[in-house]
Amino acid sequence: MEQPPRDVPEGLTAKEYYQLGVEYKKLGWTEQSRDAMSLAIEGNDPDTATSARRFLRTKLPRFPVPLLAEQKNIEGFNLMVTGDAEGARQMFEELIEEFPDFEWPYGNLVILLLQDGEIGRAQELLDAALQINPDYVGGWLHLATVKASDKDFAGARDCVERALSSDPTDGAALAMKEVLDHVDSE
Repeated sequence: MEQPPRDVPEGLTAKEYYQLGVEYKKLGWTEQSRDAMSLAIEGNDPDTATSARRFLRTKLPRFPVPLLAEQKNIEGFNLMVTGDAEGARQMFEELIEEFPDFEWPYGNLVILLLQDGEIGRAQELLDAALQINPDYVGGWLHLATVKASDKDFAGARDCVERALSSDPTDGAALAMKEVLDHVDSE
C-alpha cells in the first residue's frame, strides 16, 4: 500500500478525509490524522462528521502531540515490533517522562509490561493514561487485558463496556466483548 502524503491534501470529500485520517493514525501521524478528521467534520456529510468526531475523541491523543513525541513513539513502536523490547521500553519511559499528556506511549509500554508480568505497574500506567483521556478506547482495552491477565473477568468486562460506551462501533472492543462473553458461558 502506498503511503499517504505527509501534508493533508485539499479538495477531498468528507469520506475521503475520514479514510485518510484513519490511514494517518495507522502510521502514528497523530496531527495529520487530527487535521484530516477535522476536515471530514467540516464536510457536507453528517454521518461522516459523526464518525470523525468519535474517532477524534476515542482514537487520537486528547491533546496535540509535538512532532518529536510522535516520531519517538513511532520509533519505540518499531523497536517493539522488531523484538527490541528493552529499547522500546526505554523509549516509552522517556516519552512518558518528557510528554506526560501523550497517552499512546502509556499503552505501548503496558504491552511490554504485561509480557514481563508487571500487572500492577501496567494498571497504574493505564489509570494515568485514562486520566489524560477518559475516552481513549485503546487504554480501556489495554486495561481489560490487564484485568483479564489477573483473572478479574468482571473488571475486564467493565473496561470493555466503557470502551464501547465511547465507541460502540470499535471492532477490537466488540471482539473482546465476544471473547469475554464466551468466558462467561464456560
